[in-house]
Amino acid sequence: MMPPRWSRRALSLLCALAAAGCATQADRYERPPVPAPSRWLAPASDAAWPDSRWWSAFGSPELDALIAQAQLANHDLRMAAARVEQARANARLASALQSPVLGFALSGERHKDVGESAVNDYTAGFSAAYEVDLWGRQRDIAASGAAQLLASEFDRETIRLQLTADVANAWFNILSLNDRLQVAQENLALARRLLDLLAVQQQAGRTTSLELERQRSLVATTESAIPALLQQRAVARGVLAVLLGQPPEQAPDPRGSLRALQLPPTHGGVPALLVERRPDIRRAEASLVAANADVGAARGALLPTLTLRAVAGAGGGTVANLLGSGGGGFYTLAATLAATLFDGGALRSRVELAQAQKVERAELYLQTVVTSFREVEEALAGLEQFARQEQLLLAAAGSAREANRLTDVRWRAGAESYVNVLDAQRTLLAAEAAIDQPRLARFTSATALYRALGGGWEGQPVQGVARADAR
Repeated sequence: MMPPRWSRRALSLLCALAAAGCATQADRYERPPVPAPSRWLAPASDAAWPDSRWWSAFGSPELDALIAQAQLANHDLRMAAARVEQARANARLASALQSPVLGFALSGERHKDVGESAVNDYTAGFSAAYEVDLWGRQRDIAASGAAQLLASEFDRETIRLQLTADVANAWFNILSLNDRLQVAQENLALARRLLDLLAVQQQAGRTTSLELERQRSLVATTESAIPALLQQRAVARGVLAVLLGQPPEQAPDPRGSLRALQLPPTHGGVPALLVERRPDIRRAEASLVAANADVGAARGALLPTLTLRAVAGAGGGTVANLLGSGGGGFYTLAATLAATLFDGGALRSRVELAQAQKVERAELYLQTVVTSFREVEEALAGLEQFARQEQLLLAAAGSAREANRLTDVRWRAGAESYVNVLDAQRTLLAAEAAIDQPRLARFTSATALYRALGGGWEGQPVQGVARADAR
């Protein structure tokens, strides 16, 4: 068994050398400066951030249920969760390099020399090995693993945020197609009623065959839009099914109307704080922290390594001797200082590679930040301009509807030509069909704004990334 005196001495030596290894070759991490705008160019209602469950503001239990189902069953989100567990295991593996390695071995052999009796030899021993982290290389490796774990967690939340927006947009699209189908069917019914009236008048000699055929052409053109809308709706349901992790035949079939929903108030937040709100920005920063630590680990690999080894045990001719006091004890202490003298520049190249990767990730971080500012501005502008467009189209549709009614009344009284009636119908059909597009664009702009502002993510403390690079 291991002698107690040796055990105490070895433990004291290991603790002293472990405490000595507190240096690091990585640069002190500093977040790259980003010139944030003081305010948004597009109008924002106030400085409040959107609620973390922003989709509930639409007041639809159906949408709430769809998003809850997607967050449980979406395969992209599940893959992201698996990547988090992979990163967690890698972080534990990197951290384990800072710990000593302890082992135990029990062996037995039987040997016989010529002219002598066979001899049994049993040996049992404990071993310990520890690489003293003189230059902080192992600490940098552990810091990189911790930062990569954070990056994977932020990546999962980025996917979750995008998923909620995609589910909401797919649902809005289906409701908008419901509205467009209803308008197409109403317009088709209107055109058919006029066709029936023309057929009666043609038989009575009050209208011409030309006018009848023109109306039939309008009916066929109006009806031809319905199959295309049904096909778009089937595609939209398939998209929603995939987001929910379901096969297409199990796709939900929403029957509501986008016109029945009210767009909730939207908020722009403070631009300078956006870097703390969006998980994709935090992910980019965590990757930069990991790259900074990788540079330190690569630099540390250029320097000598100090490894301590110890073996202690006992041996005997029988198992009883080995376990009792009849066997002989032994121990070995060793220290190895090793350095690479020549490797063709491999270690130096690894340092250069790590430094170049750090520069790339710094640029990726900056690009992610400025892109986030652009996405917020585009979403705010979209909300304003699409609302204005919808109001103008609603006014145009109202005028076209009244013009169609007046033309129909005058035509029935014999005071208007059928050509004007046909023109009024076509104008009304075009005006009705145009309304739903900007309305859908308003809702998708709202989800784009919620996503661009990091809505739906509770966020981590500002120190979350900094802890991965604590010095």
